Amino acid sequence: MKSQLVASHSKHNLLTQRAQIISLLRAVLNESAYLEVETPQRVRSAGTDLNLDPFETEERYLITSPEFHLKVLLAQGYARIYQICHCFRKGERTALHNPEFTMLEFYASGMDLSGMMIEVETITKAVAEKFGRHEVSFRQKVGDLSLPWERISVDEAFQKYAGWKPSLNFDEDRFYFDLVDQVDPHLGIGRPSILYDYPARLAMLASLSTENPSVARRFEVYVCGVEIANAFEELTDPTEQRRRFEEDLRQRAALNKPPYPIDERLLEALPDMPPCSGIAVGVDRLVMLLTGADSVDQVIAFPDEEV
Repeated sequence: MKSQLVASHSKHNLLTQRAQIISLLRAVLNESAYLEVETPQRVRSAGTDLNLDPFETEERYLITSPEFHLKVLLAQGYARIYQICHCFRKGERTALHNPEFTMLEFYASGMDLSGMMIEVETITKAVAEKFGRHEVSFRQKVGDLSLPWERISVDEAFQKYAGWKPSLNFDEDRFYFDLVDQVDPHLGIGRPSILYDYPARLAMLASLSTENPSVARRFEVYVCGVEIANAFEELTDPTEQRRRFEEDLRQRAALNKPPYPIDERLLEALPDMPPCSGIAVGVDRLVMLLTGADSVDQVIAFPDEEV
């Protein structure tokens, strides 16, 4: 009984800190002239990503991300927006994954990918400073959020930790295997890392570099070996975006995965969307790191098994 009371007290403290961190995220974003918005959580299209499967609810899907509707708002003239909401993804359950999780996404019109690197670093540092914790750790790995963040390209990271360059001979299966097994564990140690210049095949909804079309204008943020954010300089070409969606659906069919509808409203909005960058931040993971928790379960009131 005593151990249950101690565990309950610890969970209470972590959830209290979670509320503080989310309040600080809102305060920092509001101070940076971002407008908080709300978009639907039941949608007609949850995307075509080969690696993501949504939960179906009647004739709609629960969102895997609020991205599509946020981009429609950008096309309607909203310049700097953010949303903190629950997202849902099938089959994701580890110490770092829960099928229902909290996402922060924010977008800034007129901002390129380099600007978004500076923006996410500035916002994260401000939240950590206001929370009173800049040194974080996970599984005996330590990182200091207040230090200048590392910038390292995918080719540099893979050459250093996996012994090959994806740009020279891209193999998607090998890429993801080595990313998880060989590269991720070394990123964000001592200070956060920004991993950028992803292979064009992994552009998803990002634009391609005009200087080097073999890479996408995309980066991910790592802290203590944990990926906490994924950012794009957004693609605004509806023809190219449709081609990517259709290619995703062809690959899904080849793997006998269910097809999902293409979001026609997003494609119609893209020509009116200004040049911009956006980023998705895993709130549960950020809270886990800032509070010193061992898994996202500890900072979620009701993990999947307790629902």
